[in-house]
Amino acid sequence: MRVEQLRQEFSVEVEFWAYDLRPGLPPEGLPRDLAYRDARYTSDYVQYLWRVAQESGIRLGLPPVVANTQKAHEATEFAKEQGAADSFSRAVFAAYWEGEENIGEIDTLCRLAQEGGLDDQALQQALESGRYTRRVEEQMEWSRREGIGGVPTFIFDGRFALEGAQSYDMFKSVTERILATRGDG
Repeated sequence: MRVEQLRQEFSVEVEFWAYDLRPGLPPEGLPRDLAYRDARYTSDYVQYLWRVAQESGIRLGLPPVVANTQKAHEATEFAKEQGAADSFSRAVFAAYWEGEENIGEIDTLCRLAQEGGLDDQALQQALESGRYTRRVEEQMEWSRREGIGGVPTFIFDGRFALEGAQSYDMFKSVTERILATRGDG
């Protein structure tokens, strides 16, 4: 993926923040046909997304349920505290897009945590108690205030934002400009 490639070439830090692309989904999610009945994506846009995913080695599926991602974001906060945000986020992404699983289900998230070496029982307790709910809601509120409108969104140095699927050359260009202004590049 492009972020991993950027990390290999430059000394960058990545911090995962929650964003709710589809606010208002019920906790169990919605069947895809209901969730997207009013969506108006052009065929060019959809083909571009599939091509970018394929170039990155990702096989995108169409999960039958569009998940409410609140619990997945909370689980990512748990993983972040364990130093495993990167690997857990990749596992959740793969489970949803490649495995076509409902990542809004606590059982799915706990299984992914266990498979990644995290304490699934501690995660289940954290999710059921709402330990990370407020933190995730604050991150989502910040995103709305800042005008973020899509995923993924990458914010560089608190100054530059790239939204949506971008080429590695774009990531590299922004990083090089930031380092040059700091005198690091």
